Amino acid sequence: MYRGTITALVGANGSGKSTLCKAIAGVVPATSGLITLDERDVTTLPAHRRSRDLLLAPETRGVFPGLTVEENLAVAVEAAADRRRIYDAFPILAERRRVPAGSLSGGEQQILTMAALLGQPPAVLVADEPTLGLAPRIVDRIIQLFEELRAQGTTILIAEERVKRVLDIADQVVLLELGQVVWSGPPRSLKADQLHAIFLGSSAEVVSATQDAAAEDAAAHG
Repeated sequence: MYRGTITALVGANGSGKSTLCKAIAGVVPATSGLITLDERDVTTLPAHRRSRDLLLAPETRGVFPGLTVEENLAVAVEAAADRRRIYDAFPILAERRRVPAGSLSGGEQQILTMAALLGQPPAVLVADEPTLGLAPRIVDRIIQLFEELRAQGTTILIAEERVKRVLDIADQVVLLELGQVVWSGPPRSLKADQLHAIFLGSSAEVVSATQDAAAEDAAAHG
């Protein structure tokens, strides 16, 4: 991934998206290959040391349910001025600042999780299924937040099944099938047959669709 870009990691259930996200963050050990951050090998570095530069937003909501919205933000964002900026950007959080985070809706909890990143944007953000189970209007706000983080220089990996919405903002797409990368490239190069194969077919069908797409491109430009 390149600095200040968004990469969409897509694939069907069981393709290995969440496992890859956890391996990148150091939550589970990598069994092969290298994980580098700013050209540094961090493959064996513990998760808490990677977290200085790399943040994992897990599929489950990353809030402290017994703490209020204000207290949750204070844990993640030290400066009061940054917290005020978050409240200005997300009025729903300002309205519920004294409410326990555990009583928020799933969408509101996800907004709280992601909004805290604006106060102190990480160098790298790995978001695992950030729009899972959310209403369309909440999804739109989360997508907008990703764009704001990218504009601030954060490099973002989004693992998603809700492909269409993420492809709208992605700079790069990676198709994963059974733990293997079967295709990568810019969204504009992704063919409908490839998406169909990754969700409904096998890795062999994805590779075949990718080869067919490459052949079509070569013929069109040949």
